Amino acid sequence: MKPTKSNHIVLTLALLTCLSTLNLQPATAFAQGSLTPPGAPAPTMKTLTQVEPRTPISSAPFTISAPGSYYLTTNLTVSSGNGITISSGNVTLDLNGFVLQGVSGSGSGILVSSTYTNIAVRNGTITGWGGGGMDAFDYGHPRNLVLERLTVSANGSYGIETEAGSVVRDCCSMSNHVDGIYCYGGLVSGCMARDNGNAGININDCTVRDCQVESNYVDGILANHSTVRDCQVLGNGYGVYVNYCTVSGCYVAYSLKSGIYVYIQGCQITGNNCYNNNTSLNTSEAGIYIDDNNNRVEDNHVVGNGYAGIMVGSGFHNNIIVKNTVIGSSVTNYSIPAGQIVGPLITNTVSGIITNSNPWANFSF
Repeated sequence: MKPTKSNHIVLTLALLTCLSTLNLQPATAFAQGSLTPPGAPAPTMKTLTQVEPRTPISSAPFTISAPGSYYLTTNLTVSSGNGITISSGNVTLDLNGFVLQGVSGSGSGILVSSTYTNIAVRNGTITGWGGGGMDAFDYGHPRNLVLERLTVSANGSYGIETEAGSVVRDCCSMSNHVDGIYCYGGLVSGCMARDNGNAGININDCTVRDCQVESNYVDGILANHSTVRDCQVLGNGYGVYVNYCTVSGCYVAYSLKSGIYVYIQGCQITGNNCYNNNTSLNTSEAGIYIDDNNNRVEDNHVVGNGYAGIMVGSGFHNNIIVKNTVIGSSVTNYSIPAGQIVGPLITNTVSGIITNSNPWANFSF
């Protein structure tokens, strides 16, 4: 049926009635930000100084005259003068794996030029200099140095030379004209010294530990007022040459002269393994040779040494010699004059049974 006009009116009124019953709330208004546009975008990348805050060294000779951190950017060769001169304290120099190369007639590879403190040099090779490789001793006695992970070779003087309060660690020093490492008042650890013209390691008032010292022309380790322990000392002129020292836990072998030579009183030689030293059969050398009074030689294992195993020079007295084992020396295992304090000697080579209950006994086979 076709809707009439009255029907349209009724429907419209009904719709208005429904709408009037609704509780419509106004829409919540949201706060708007500033309409002012932001400034230009700020840079997001780091500056070059932030990426590498150290000072580069790309040519030599070079002088460091201000505190800070420096690094090599390439291999460097210098024909005259010193390679890098450090004329300031509070300096770190990173060779960054590169080579600092000198030639005959040049100066020192790295020279600390006066009494400066707080210096670290690390991570590279120093070779071929007419003077020393790393010279931190002769010019005013710098102090408080750390020298680490350096390979130093074929220099005309010392390989590494340093002074009071220094740490030399994880370095290799080879074929230098004088000592491989010379240190006065410090710690030398984890180093290799080989084929140097004088001593492999020469120390005063120091501790040397965990080092390999081999085939040096005169002394393996030359020690004064020092402690030497847990080192391998092989094929040197002398093995360990000591003065007022403690030497313990070292393997000393194949020296042309004595494995351990004690040339002044007040030393302790304990717990070392001395094998096949004094290969020249010198009658004034031994596996362990004592050349003064008032030393202690204890708990060493001395095997196959030329002429004598443990020997005390004539005219000396009051050396304590206990708990040692000496086997297979060329002429005599023990050459000990009267006037020493010596543990009983056990020589039982038949049954191998130790029958002497004295805990201070020495052994000879």
